[in-house]
Amino acid sequence: MLRPKSLMGVLLLATTVPVAQAQQATAPKITAVTPGGVGYVTISQDASGTSASIGQWDTSYPYGNGGPPLPGAEPSGPSLLTVDIDVNDGGTLGFQYGFRTWDGGIYDWLDINLVTPSGAIPLVSHLGQPIGNAYGSFWQSPNISISRDLSPWKGQHVRLVFSVEQDGWGDQSQALVTGLSLDGCSVAPLSNPPFNDPLARSFESGQTVDTAHLTPEMQTAEACFAGLVGAGRLNSAYRPSEYQGHLREIWDKWKAPGNLKTNTSPACAATRTAVQAEFNKHGLGASHIRPASPNGTHTRGLAIDMSIGGLQNVDALAGQCHLYRPFPTRDKVHFLHQ
Repeated sequence: MLRPKSLMGVLLLATTVPVAQAQQATAPKITAVTPGGVGYVTISQDASGTSASIGQWDTSYPYGNGGPPLPGAEPSGPSLLTVDIDVNDGGTLGFQYGFRTWDGGIYDWLDINLVTPSGAIPLVSHLGQPIGNAYGSFWQSPNISISRDLSPWKGQHVRLVFSVEQDGWGDQSQALVTGLSLDGCSVAPLSNPPFNDPLARSFESGQTVDTAHLTPEMQTAEACFAGLVGAGRLNSAYRPSEYQGHLREIWDKWKAPGNLKTNTSPACAATRTAVQAEFNKHGLGASHIRPASPNGTHTRGLAIDMSIGGLQNVDALAGQCHLYRPFPTRDKVHFLHQ
């Protein structure tokens, strides 16, 4: 039987639409690097990122462990470095740090806090010489690498604060920060449901089989086909436009050029996990064809997806109900009305 010209046009469009590029993300950005407190902060930048020394370090303490104060050789109070960050679509913050001191941890120390809209998160607390009240002897930490996923604060502003506390005794302390940089994922996170359409929200929660919104011809054809192949094989019929757009976005981010499936960048880890979970949840691996646009055949009530495992003469059975498969190899479950 000849296929209507309108459907032939649909098929032509389905086979010639170019594959989309994965949507580009807006990388996180450092907006300001600001010294503060009692001073003694030096900042430099190179290809590896931002580096800084925080705290005074110019005169070795001469009196040994438990010696007297050395007036004027050490400030009293914190030397601060503040780094302001626009998170945008998320990414990772990374840097290396170390601390050296002539003083005990209970007097001079390093704190590092990530200040978010919901509160401060301690990254390093009271790092200093581990010997209780000893001062006047030298101690130095190893150089330590730290990384933090900024994705929980996408679209927001956060602040990284380094603070070197100094007691003014004269036995100096200093933090060294190197390679402070941001690594953003090249793929934007998924748009977040809930949808405006209550039916789309129902689909997202798992109620995904809707024959009531098929065209009358497709309702008749689906009932006929189900009668021939057995009940329980219908996987999908009508789909709301918003839900269909969601499926296409998931596919594009997981499989389109620049996709997350092959992207192992640490900056993309959170987005990759979220998109993969949605890809699996919606069973998109069952087809090798990109989901149709939000005004495609499913959203116009013109298509059904049927499980065909174990069936013989599938196309002959479908033809008895005026159905056919436009892509029998790449999308075996997809049926249209002739």
